[in-house]
This record gives sequence, structure tokens and C-alpha cells, in this order.
Amino acid sequence: MPAPSIQPPRLAAWLLRLCLHEVDADIVLGDLEETYQVLYHQYGPAAAHRWYWSQVLRSIPRLAYRTLYWSCAMLKNYFKIALRNFKKHKGYAFINVFGLAVGIAFCALIFLFVRDELTFDQFHEHGDQIYRVHYLRYHPDGSLKGTNPNLPIPAGPTMHAEIPEIERFVRFGPERHFVRYKDNTVRQGVLYADPSLFEVFSFPLQHGDPATALAGLNTVVLSEKAARQYFGVEDPMGKLLSIRIDEIYEDFTVTGIAQTVPGNSTIQFDVLLPFARLLTTDHFRDDLDRWDMVAFPTYVTLGEHAQEEEVNQKLRAFYEQRYPDYEQNMRESGRWDGAGPPQTFALQPLYDIHLTTASDPIYSYILSGIALAILLIACINFMTLALGRSATRGKEVGIRKVVGAQRRQLIGQFWGEAVLMSVFSLVLGLLLATGFLPVFNELAGKELYFDYAADGLTLAMLAGLVLFTGLVAGSYPALVLSGFKPVDVLKSRLRLNGSNGFTKSLVVVQFALSVFLIIGTLIMNRQLDYVRTKDLGFDQEQVVVIRTSGLDGRRVSRHFRDAVGSHAKIRGITAAGNTLGYRGSSGVRFDHEGKTHNIDLISVEADFLDVMDIDLVAGRSFDPNLATDSTETALVNEAFVKDFDMAAPLGQPIPGFPFGQAPIIVGVTPDFNYQVLYQEVGPVMLSMRNFWGFRYLFVRISPDDMPGTLETLRTTWAALTPDVPFSYFFLDEEIQGLYRSDQRWAQIIHYASLFAILIACLGLFGLASLTVTGRTKEIGIRKVLGASSTRIVTLVSKDFVRLVLIGVVLAAPVAYLAMHRWLDTFAFRVDLSWPIFLLAGLIALLVAALTVSYQAIRAALADPVKALRYE
Repeated sequence: MPAPSIQPPRLAAWLLRLCLHEVDADIVLGDLEETYQVLYHQYGPAAAHRWYWSQVLRSIPRLAYRTLYWSCAMLKNYFKIALRNFKKHKGYAFINVFGLAVGIAFCALIFLFVRDELTFDQFHEHGDQIYRVHYLRYHPDGSLKGTNPNLPIPAGPTMHAEIPEIERFVRFGPERHFVRYKDNTVRQGVLYADPSLFEVFSFPLQHGDPATALAGLNTVVLSEKAARQYFGVEDPMGKLLSIRIDEIYEDFTVTGIAQTVPGNSTIQFDVLLPFARLLTTDHFRDDLDRWDMVAFPTYVTLGEHAQEEEVNQKLRAFYEQRYPDYEQNMRESGRWDGAGPPQTFALQPLYDIHLTTASDPIYSYILSGIALAILLIACINFMTLALGRSATRGKEVGIRKVVGAQRRQLIGQFWGEAVLMSVFSLVLGLLLATGFLPVFNELAGKELYFDYAADGLTLAMLAGLVLFTGLVAGSYPALVLSGFKPVDVLKSRLRLNGSNGFTKSLVVVQFALSVFLIIGTLIMNRQLDYVRTKDLGFDQEQVVVIRTSGLDGRRVSRHFRDAVGSHAKIRGITAAGNTLGYRGSSGVRFDHEGKTHNIDLISVEADFLDVMDIDLVAGRSFDPNLATDSTETALVNEAFVKDFDMAAPLGQPIPGFPFGQAPIIVGVTPDFNYQVLYQEVGPVMLSMRNFWGFRYLFVRISPDDMPGTLETLRTTWAALTPDVPFSYFFLDEEIQGLYRSDQRWAQIIHYASLFAILIACLGLFGLASLTVTGRTKEIGIRKVLGASSTRIVTLVSKDFVRLVLIGVVLAAPVAYLAMHRWLDTFAFRVDLSWPIFLLAGLIALLVAALTVSYQAIRAALADPVKALRYE
């Protein structure tokens, strides 16, 4: 009796058949199966399985070779077909490649920006253990009211001593000093820091010992840039650098040279001085133990096993110990009725600082959305043109299927063509991105660069971008055209030619995105134009503002006035504690009659209103001939009067004034915009008292011969203050610079809208060309029957114009919501009126109509005889 038939493992048999793939595969497999059965009955299943799998393994190299051979042959064939199609349809290939290249260029630039934002401060070795301690202020309902990153001077060392989890602390004090080496004097940003800076943060020193670099009071650490700036090719180590502190130049020994600080670092420095030296200056030496003065950012490192929430609880207790009566006083005065404390200390992770204080992650999302929108528009071009050419490619598909091509082969071909086009676009896109990178850096305020060789993440992003673009752009021809039935194609039963609903929806999406960007550009430009031209309540033109740089501003102003006051081109000189149009606050916060008031205090000279051309609505200005005006009087604005609910302010003392004797109000000014237009005009008090120092001179000059007048000011300043270089700016330029971030955004949106509409119109141009080609006979017959050229143009154009109009309608409400949110950041803003949206729609319609009309006019002017002979 013969042994029963035993079949080899099903998976192994399938793999073996795949590996053989020959004409006599069945015969070979039959012999192998017979041998398998013999081994199975004689030696058992384990031996038979081992032998059969060994045959599979021996055949795998053959499969690998054959797969590689046929893959290369197939790719070579696809490459030839793709190049042949590109050459045959140059116009469509250009539209696709150029559009995709622009989209890829945008994506590459935005990738650099977003990566820079998201990797801020992540180069520090123990960055996850570094925190900044800050104040948290709450509303009574428990929601966050605000934060303050500055702490009192003794906070750092006291927390380090009392909270075991805090291993180290670093305090920072940013200042600006004049730094001099030989004849080179520069007003330089200087950062004071505790010596533990180099233990907490990863700022390597090229030269010097991190443990002792900031140990002495008169030591200084320079960045590579600062070392080159002052010493050139000299070795700076051990040399002396003079720094002007408390109006006296002191010598500091260079004890370290730090490597260039990365651009994506929250902490930036060129000149480092010991924090202990800052505490010896006139301004701070009496405040060493004060807990009621906040001035310095303080960073701490926690132990490896410390828990953030536990340390936060200890910081809350620490705060209550230092301010035991604060919450009670708030409750007794009726200003606090919340369940928790109104204010406390808390930790802020280093990695969160940039995206919560210096930047907003929403900008990264917006830029990423813009880049992807432009790339999507380019991909839509690819798909719409593929739809338009579907009849031609459909015949190709039908013929290839008739001769035996499988659908997966067609899918591979179409996706291969798309990926190949993406590769071409990548090369062109990287060239465009590299060319636009300096402009983009200027717009973004960064120093980004491409480093393909050393940056694996960039290479991975580019590879992923090519693959993503190719798969998206080639999705329609790969998945739809490959599914056409040969009979339907060859009998001309398909009627696509770019006129189906899917094509129309893609065109609508393209122009909706383009119109959205156009609306954003128009509204941003209008708001910024409003900011530039708004009457701020004072004359900002031809005003030179000179920084007194720690000098006695009143004395300098008096000497300046005596020296050049009679100059024909100088119309007025005055001094003040603040410049105008600044951001933030320069005042005090105090309580009066159960209400908290925030008052900005600006120290001014008697003629400040006259020089700055600020009017009065009541009372008088300061009188330099009245000695009492220098200490006992004040001017307030209308917002001040309203804030204190004063019916008759003139002759009244400042209510609740916290600094000694309350000055008497002698005049009321209108609500001039002494701050940026992001902020409402708040209560302000002008006084001749020296609250914060007279830090700025305001010199109004004639518009005639401004260079000569500036030279006069420069030489006069050099004669009066030879140790302090002349540092100035024009007030109007400084005020406009406050809105530079918004101007950059407006320019980015402007460029994006231009490229978006350009790419969309290129696609529309190609689609219109295909449509005209598909309707050649129809147009010829209409012309023979008497249709005018105008009628032909209208016939071809109306459908496209209708699609663009739908895109306008869809984009308008979305743009309204987005722009309304952006305008909410301004206290003074333009209105969102319908003419802006109408203008954006007209721009899109006009550009689209001009794009389509070219093809329509060509069709209308063509010879109908040739049209009727078409095909």
C-alpha cells in the first residue's frame, strides 16, 4: 500500500514557485514535492521541512537577481517613457515641474524655520533639568493673569540654600555699556552672569577655564565675534578691555573666549561680566537684600530625580515666607477673593521659554500651512492636467492593457513618472530655496542655512517631501487612469478632458487658497499703512533722538542747548526719561480708594510739549521760570483723568501718589500715543522730576541739509562728552521699526500670494489649453455657423471664471475670521470692510480671465477649416 501524499508547507511552496518562475517550474516543483514526501516518510516531518526550506533559501538569490534585473529594466523603461512624455508635452511638463519646485522651495525654507523654532535651547547637555523661576499672577477665578520672568536679587541664592532639589542657580543682568579697546569704542550689549553659568548651560569655552572665567570682579568673557571685533587677529587672552560703568571706564581682564552662541538660544551674549560686579554699581548696591524689587531672570537646575510639581509646591511655600502679608492685604482691600494665592513663584522649563515668551508657535503653524498650501496648489496642477490629458493617456492605458500589462505595472509607471518629476522639481526647488534663503532670513530675522551633508534630518525631510509630492501629485493617474477598461477606452466611451466635477473642485480649491492669501496681503498692508500714517498726537518727523548713555541728561541737554541752540537748522532741544512709541510700561502700580491704577511716569523738561508739538486740552504747560514746576506740578492725559474719575483735575494733587509729596495737576494733554499701537493709551503723568533718569535727548531739526546738521550734532557731542560715542536714531524710523515683525509677516504673505496665484494660473493656463484642444471641432463648427469671436471667448472662459468666483466666495469667510484675529492684536486697527474682499476677488478673477482668455482668443482666431480637419 503506497504511503499517503504529504504536501510541503504552503508558504514554502509559494515562495519556491515565486523564486523559480520558469517555464518548467511545475516539473521542478513536482520533483521537489516527490523528494519531500520520501524524506517525510523515511526521516520524519522535521527533516523534510529542513530540506524543503533549504531549497527555498537556495532559490532566493535567483529571485533577488531577477527582481533587481527586471526592476532596473522597468525603471529604465519608465524613465524613457517619462522623458518622452516630458519632451512631447513641454508646456505641461514645465507647469508641473516649476509649480512643484516653488512648492518644494517654500516647504524647504519653512522646514528650516520651524525646526529652528522647535529646537530652541535643545543643544544644552542637561536642558531637561534647567528651569527659569518666574512669577505667576492669577485672576480670582484661577485663570492665569500674567507672568514676570524677573526675580529679586537674593531669590537665587536663597532658593538654592533652602530647597534641596535646586542644585545650582544662575542670575542674568542684561545691560548696555560702552566697551573700548585702544581707539575702538562701541556701545555694546553686556550680560552679567553668575560664575555657575558654564556649569548650568552648555556654552563651551575655546580658551579659558569655565570654573574661574567669571570668578573675579574685573574679569570678562568674550564671544568669538566680540574677540574678533575688538582684537582682530591678536590673542585676546589676558589683555585688558575698558568698559564704562557708573560713568567711569574700568579695565577688565579677558579670561575666556566662548564659542559662538547658536542662533536658537534664548540666552545670547557677546560680552560676559560677573554678576557680582553688577551688584557693586550705584544702581544696585543698596538693593542686595530687597525682596520688593524685581530685576533679574534667574535659572536653576534640579537634581536628576527631582519632580517639577514637588519643587513648585516648595516654591509656593517659599513665596509665602517672603511675602507673608501680600495675600491678606489683597483680601482685606477687596482686591482678591480667589480660592488660591493671587501670586506665587513657579518653574518654567527651559524648552518652553521661547515658544511661550519670545515666539508664538502659531506662527510656525501658519508658515507650515502656507507652504503646504502652495505645494498643494502645485500638486493640484499635476492632477488637473492629468485629468485634462486623460483621453490621451487613456488610450495608452487601453493599448498597454490589451498587450498584457497588469494594473500594478501601470500604477508603478504613473507613480514612477510623478516621483521622477518630483526629483526634477526637487533639484530646481533647492536651487530656488538657496537663492531665496538670504531674503527669507531677512524676513524671518534668523540666520538659517542648508547643510545637506551633516544634517540627516534635512535629507530625510527632502526625501520624504519628494516621495509625498510624487505620491500625491501622481495619485489620480496612478489610481484612476490605470483602472480604465480597454474596451471603454478604445471605443471612446470615456468623456473626461478636464471637465468632470473632480477637476472643477480642484480648481476651486486652488483659487480659494490663492484668494485667501491675497485677502491677507491686502488687509495686512492696509493695517501697516494705517500704522505708518496714523496721527500719534505728536510730530515724529525730523526728530533726532540721542541716547545719553548713563550721562546726566539734564546737564547734557543744557550744554547742548547752549552749544547749538542758535543753529539755524535746529528748531528745538529737550530731554525725557523715555522715548515715544515704546513697547511695555514705564510706570508704577498703586492702589487708591480700593482700585488699582497703572500709571506711566515720564520725566520731561519744561519745553517737551513745545518741541514734540503736543497740544493741551486744558491748563498750561511747565514754566521753566517757576522753580516749583520742577518738583511740585505735573501734566496728565485725558486717560488719566478718566481713570481717576476726576471732574475738575486742574489744581488737584495726583491721587494716591506713591513717591512723596503728590504733585499738582496744572495741565491736561490729549491721549497721544506714547506707546505702540498694540496698546490702548493708558494713564500717563508728565513731570519734571527725575524718576528714571533723562535718558534721551530730542532734537528737532530742519529737513534742509540733514547730513550737515547731523554732523554738527556729532561734533558738538564729541566736544561735550569725548568718552561717550554719539549714538542716535530718528524717532519716526524707530517707531516704524516697532512693527517690523508685522511688516515681515506681511511680506511673507505677499510673496506667498504671488507664487500661489502664479502657480494656480499656470495650471489654469494648461487646463484651458487642454479644454480648447478637446473642443477644437466644436469651436470650428460654431464658427462656420456664424459664432463671433467674442462668443467663442465667452464660451471657453465662462466655466473657468465661474469656478474662480466660487473659490472667492469660499475663501472670503475663512479669510475674514483669520484676519479679524490678527487685527485683534492691535488696539488701533482698520475695519474689515467688504471693498477689501471685493478687490481680492476682482484681482483673482482678472488674473484668471487673462490667463484663460489667451487660449480662448487663440481658439477664436483659428481657421475653422483646420479645426474641422482636426483628427
